[in-house]
Amino acid sequence: MRARVEWLSAAERSGIVDEALGVLAQTGMRLGACQALEELEATGAQVDRQTGVARLPRDLVESTVARLPRRVLLAGATPADDCLLDGAIHFVPSGSPTVTLDFETGEYRASTLEDVRRSTIVADAMPAVDILWSLVSATDLPAGEVDFKGLLTMLAWSNKHVQDEVAQPAQVEPMLALLETLCGGLDAFRARPRLSFCCCTTSPLGIDGPLLDASIGVARHGAPILIYPMPIAGATSPVTVAGTVVMNVAEFLGIATIIELAAPGAPLIMGAGTSLLDMKATTFSFGALEAALMCVACVEVAHHLGVPVLAPGLATDAKYGGIQAGYEKALKGLAVASAGADLITGGIGILSGAGIMSLPQIVIDAEIAAMIGRLLGETGISTETMMADAIARVGFQGEYLKEKETARRVRLGEQFMPVIATRLSLEAWQAAGQDELSVASQRVREILAAADERGPVLAADAMARLESVVDEAAAGTGRA
Repeated sequence: MRARVEWLSAAERSGIVDEALGVLAQTGMRLGACQALEELEATGAQVDRQTGVARLPRDLVESTVARLPRRVLLAGATPADDCLLDGAIHFVPSGSPTVTLDFETGEYRASTLEDVRRSTIVADAMPAVDILWSLVSATDLPAGEVDFKGLLTMLAWSNKHVQDEVAQPAQVEPMLALLETLCGGLDAFRARPRLSFCCCTTSPLGIDGPLLDASIGVARHGAPILIYPMPIAGATSPVTVAGTVVMNVAEFLGIATIIELAAPGAPLIMGAGTSLLDMKATTFSFGALEAALMCVACVEVAHHLGVPVLAPGLATDAKYGGIQAGYEKALKGLAVASAGADLITGGIGILSGAGIMSLPQIVIDAEIAAMIGRLLGETGISTETMMADAIARVGFQGEYLKEKETARRVRLGEQFMPVIATRLSLEAWQAAGQDELSVASQRVREILAAADERGPVLAADAMARLESVVDEAAAGTGRA
């Protein structure tokens, strides 16, 4: 038994792609000044050097996207830590907010490098979290040191695959030097890409030219690239679900075409960072139901195109881990997972859209992710699992607790066992004296204490070599 959900008809999927191709041919993509614009002109695209706009013929986009790799490896430090995007669902944090909700004081404060370390440790301890993305941005570092030192902190405390960003061409060489040191050579990185990189578009139909050039720079060495449109319905894209989906798909197709032409064979992932402008509060909303509908449509279109896709699922606009956070994260997460997203973000441990990080929320969201996995996973329906022989043997006694098969099946995972949610009696729950947030907070303390006792996962000599690369990058680019 397995859930079988289809949100779009075949005609609707094709119709969205057709409209997106029309947008690229008629309106085009606004690239600004970048090397990619010059390279694109030689392919038959209509390029306006003055405005930085490139109009992409349908046949060019279709033929280029058809060549994209269908399976993408996101490698960890060891094969046991790998994620192969080939149909299974994987969960990943995201956001990098500059605000942390301190679970010990209850205060909202500026995020620090220590928050990067602690959030990495807690997320790494969650089996439901498959790959990592920085949960916070360290505000206690100089601007030129934030990115690489945050990345190095994540690599020091987790063996899982990491997603990052290179924002400008000057940062490509330092990043390649880090990858070469981390992986034992760039050929080794190409074979087992330990990092992937996010390339965000600028809706509507735009992208920062230096970011595009930088993304191409690492893609030429085999780095997987997440092309992440973030259209806001009613603001930077049409107010309708369908219109925003067309915008998202058009931006992906346009940038995917440009990167693939410049870096043939680059593994690309379609992002679906759709959201909306709340017309009452006049604020950005990531947890809205319509944002979920946009995401599931994008997921199905991506699979129609034959490419893996990342979509925000566990998203909420709530400012703390309360009732709103629970139902928004669960509803959107289940919807996006039911569509079969390869990567679900949006994200674990994050509140207020992408604005606040909470360590206990990581633990709570990981339980939501695990519950979604149980709901949508395979449940065996067979002669063995229907247990007619046990029904006949036990008869009318109702004493299945004594059956050996009961214990065996429980050990095999027949019943989902929550860590945060309670199933205690009222009296036992009152005696324990802990609500969900208290339980999650205690789990955070246990995880951090165990990690501090164990130490980093990265060996001291490897850490020293990487620190040297980071220091050199800081002196040369101002980005370390």
